[in-house]
Amino acid sequence: MRNVVLDTSELQTSHTAVNVSTCIDSILQEYQVELETVLAITTDNATNYVNAVERYLRITDIPCMAHTINLAARKGLSERSVATAVSRLKAAAQHFKHSPTDSYLLESKQKLLGLKPVQLINDCPTRWNSTYDMICRAADQQAPVAAVIMEKKLSRLELSSVEWTLMEKVKDVLKPFKIATQALSTEDYPTASAVLPLQYVLLTQLNKPSTDDPAGLREMKKMMSTDLKARYGPDKDAFLLLNTASYLDPRFHRLVHLEQESRQAVRDKVQRELADLSEETGAEGQDENATTTAPQQRKEKNALSAMGDLFGDVYCQNSAGAVRPNKDVLQREMMAYDNEPPPPSDSNPLYWWKERSPKYPHLAQLARGYLAICGTSVRSERVFSTAGNIVTKQRSSLEPENVNHLVFLANNLKKSAAK
Repeated sequence: MRNVVLDTSELQTSHTAVNVSTCIDSILQEYQVELETVLAITTDNATNYVNAVERYLRITDIPCMAHTINLAARKGLSERSVATAVSRLKAAAQHFKHSPTDSYLLESKQKLLGLKPVQLINDCPTRWNSTYDMICRAADQQAPVAAVIMEKKLSRLELSSVEWTLMEKVKDVLKPFKIATQALSTEDYPTASAVLPLQYVLLTQLNKPSTDDPAGLREMKKMMSTDLKARYGPDKDAFLLLNTASYLDPRFHRLVHLEQESRQAVRDKVQRELADLSEETGAEGQDENATTTAPQQRKEKNALSAMGDLFGDVYCQNSAGAVRPNKDVLQREMMAYDNEPPPPSDSNPLYWWKERSPKYPHLAQLARGYLAICGTSVRSERVFSTAGNIVTKQRSSLEPENVNHLVFLANNLKKSAAK
């Protein structure tokens, strides 16, 4: 996938929905992008941005799934017994950070136990999955930390055995959320199509019954499940659009996360858009028996391997509700696509469409638009980081127009050189 930075505008007025929408509209006009051609805009869940997109620009808003995952995790971590144990881990990390003496003592204990000397990780509310990382590091360093706490009589930092058991279980609950964030933190592969399947997998794991869960953990999972479920409800404009993107992603096109009625509603929407697309282009369809030969795609690791870890074969199982055969070309194309076996969830759907676009010419054209939608605002966050590297204390007098040009070049020239 390719992505470009068009503009970085300074908004000198208050960041109200009206002002934000006016700013976005002016950028689109400058680049001659008509509002009707924009399928969706992804935001970070802030109310002013959501209103700017939906109320004033009349475009579907896609809530950032990475932010949504973080908000759900934060909600669960606020459960009282969990929050108490987490606060002790944070206090311990803070103590060793500000005490050179105890930090050196911790390092000596780690070496004595044959462990690699590492610092404890502190939690940061704005950094995704930082609590999970903090718990994992604390669990790995439990023995040397306990030795220092005992030697220096720092009982206020010590977790009881019950709290450690709880933290181990909390770590298991948060692990799929960490993997999901990794899977979505990419700009090279489609992400919007994975949003609702990921929500389905995460909710399934949260709602999995377990008889040995302590009361605090059960409440934590319930709070996370309730928060996550409310983010992408059927009443949201993004619901049908995201499901359409999932349908056009061959990994998830069986839509096993939906009831049969909702699946059919998505197929009906796609069929209507195919008919409109066919009228516009006048393109001729091909028979569903057409075949193409292409080299087998190489296995992609990183973000895609995280997809494989989460989904397994959930979306590769058979599901009822295939479209009935019809002589119409578009319906035959959809029927053949519905009967395609889903590729592995850690494969790149763009390779799949590149190989099969001659067989499904209309669907391929539709997929090109939907699979380009971002499921997260990760790309924008990286642009902010680029801007932060440009506007330093030594260059704080840069004019906004020059900042815009420098950010544009820093992001787009780098990608051009990579080709």
